[in-house]
Amino acid sequence: MIARKAAILAVAVLSCSAIAAMAQQAPYPSYPVKTVTLMSSSGPGGGGDVFLRQLTKVLGPRWGINLVVENVTGAGGVNALRRLVEGPKDGSLLYGANTQHIITSVLSSPPYTYKDVQPIANVLAEAPVFYVRADSPFKTLGDLVDYSRENPGKVKFGSATASSPDRMAVETFKRLNKLNLVVATHDSGGELLISVLGGAVDAGTADAQEIQAQVEAGKVRMLASLTAERNPNFPDVPTAKEQGTDVEVRQFRGIVGPKGLPPEVIKAWEDAIQLVLKDPEYQAQLKANGQTADFMDHTEFDNVTNTFADTLATYFKSIGLIK
Repeated sequence: MIARKAAILAVAVLSCSAIAAMAQQAPYPSYPVKTVTLMSSSGPGGGGDVFLRQLTKVLGPRWGINLVVENVTGAGGVNALRRLVEGPKDGSLLYGANTQHIITSVLSSPPYTYKDVQPIANVLAEAPVFYVRADSPFKTLGDLVDYSRENPGKVKFGSATASSPDRMAVETFKRLNKLNLVVATHDSGGELLISVLGGAVDAGTADAQEIQAQVEAGKVRMLASLTAERNPNFPDVPTAKEQGTDVEVRQFRGIVGPKGLPPEVIKAWEDAIQLVLKDPEYQAQLKANGQTADFMDHTEFDNVTNTFADTLATYFKSIGLIK
């Protein structure tokens, strides 16, 4: 009798587990194809590549779709755009995009631009910050502003290339505060971090996840978050706006496709992204990377893309990169 009750209990537990699993999987929408290739314009280990691999690791099994990441590098995202626009329109080939293809579109005249693709759904927002060495005398952004005003031309502020949102942030910070400081260009975030650590520059700008390990090691300190509100992953870091300088950089990563996608494909991705953003495993990945969920449906994503492009064009004209 005891054995029989134990068996019944075991069956009940298994049944409840199966029902729970089905309940978790049920909300994911149907999709017209079983395999989807998601292109990244960055190489293995790059920001776009990591974004897609972490997303597909959770989303693929939950959705029951074979999500394959392919690196299509070169030409600032143009090679990936070409393949996307000239490829199938059935949802089997999509692009994990950030701001790169928009920047390239505004700066040059590639055969295909951001206007030739269909924003589908944004997934997350990067967390750009200003940072300094841990032993820097600048404890706040105000300290840096005050010192720069008292010592014109002495402060060196490291940044990425002239076509990057990071550089836009530094130039905006400089302009709003009417500062005479040196903006030192770097080819990569790693190179800039070395310059900050070595004292070649007084401050730098980066995505939070790029310097998170050095923050945890006590080597650098975040001075300001360049977001509208404090990053929940770094609640003790005040925004630049809180410190008197209204500098905000919105960097996003999402999924785009070719024009002419069926509406049901777009809707399926919108629904699936909202579900995976609620998944504890994916939420833990975002937190570990210092990123935040930032869902946008295709309409909002398209509006943000166009606004960002207009902002870029104004900025590039102001510094003479385009006419």
